[in-house]
Amino acid sequence: MLPQTPLKEQPVVHEPINDLPVHYSTRQQLFVPTSESRAFTRADAAKAFAPGLRPADERIPNTAILFMEKLNTQHLSSKERQEAIKNYLLEKATAKQQAEQRANEKEERETTVVKGRRWDFKFTEVNASQVSRTGRSVTAAGWRYGMPHEDRKRGQVKIPTHVS
Repeated sequence: MLPQTPLKEQPVVHEPINDLPVHYSTRQQLFVPTSESRAFTRADAAKAFAPGLRPADERIPNTAILFMEKLNTQHLSSKERQEAIKNYLLEKATAKQQAEQRANEKEERETTVVKGRRWDFKFTEVNASQVSRTGRSVTAAGWRYGMPHEDRKRGQVKIPTHVS
């Protein structure tokens, strides 16, 4: 799993593995059988730990640093590296802009605005059947306001009574 460095005249630069954030799902030890003829990547490891877990390369907050480190290991000229980084950052910025634009358009479609004399009132349709079993959900009406936590009530059991 760790990179190997053959003894050559020119040293090989590896990416630093100490800077990766550790996800709580990856703290357990797993033994997953794999084929010896196939490379076991970080994406395969993420699938083994949890079904929806993304690989470590995608979970890093600043993926541009990872991209630059990968370019450094490819022995490109500085001009080629700068051009590749510039293109990468431009693609990321346009993708982020498009995602924000789609989110704003979706919000505008789903929100009804009633103009008042002093304020505009915004209404969003809420389906009460989409909430969880307890009636508390991010999509539920009144989720932000007024519903106290159950652990503040008297007589509530605050320690787990069973293991699921």
